[in-house]
Amino acid sequence: MSEYEANAIAFKGNEIQASNAYLQQNPGLLRFPFDYEDRNNYRRNAGMVPTDNLTVRLIDSLFNTKKLTIEEEHIYSTFKNITNELMNIAALAPEHFNNAKTDSLAEKRQRYQYNELLKITNRRSEFSERFVTKPDGEKISYKDGFERMAGFWDLRNQTMAQNIYDISLQYPGKKILVLTGFLHRYYLIKELTKLNQHNFEIKEFYHNASRL
Repeated sequence: MSEYEANAIAFKGNEIQASNAYLQQNPGLLRFPFDYEDRNNYRRNAGMVPTDNLTVRLIDSLFNTKKLTIEEEHIYSTFKNITNELMNIAALAPEHFNNAKTDSLAEKRQRYQYNELLKITNRRSEFSERFVTKPDGEKISYKDGFERMAGFWDLRNQTMAQNIYDISLQYPGKKILVLTGFLHRYYLIKELTKLNQHNFEIKEFYHNASRL
């Protein structure tokens, strides 16, 4: 058993649990990781974590105490409303969040998180005056850590798509099932469509006759 397989069995994420169950029924299944390798340590060492959560909490506090400008209030309230709408959709059956309509909503939500919220963090002193200490002992501001996390969103998804495509090239003619959080769906579909020079067919898992 590889180190990846051993870690996968112990991991509790939804995707891993689902593939573990399927693997028990289909012992010949090949399973590959495709996410950004060692992403959690990478984000922690770069100061993206915990500045990302601390930054959103601070924005929320400023929002609740009426300290944001009208424009900033609009940005954050839009982000919150979209997030709540997606959470409600996520409680439904998979068909409700594995579709183009929800993809569009997820894309808008991520744009607000990693682009629009930067308009708040980059202009307000509260985010450049608060710091966390990285594992190497260097301090990083909420502003810089959150900005790094925003950039990593693109890097991570582009890496995921490339890894998936590289695997598909190694196994032409094989059916490949991609399990990931639905906030990644819109990005991966767009990136895979751009990368797809061999005309691989991209299908929904629940409707094999449909084509994205």
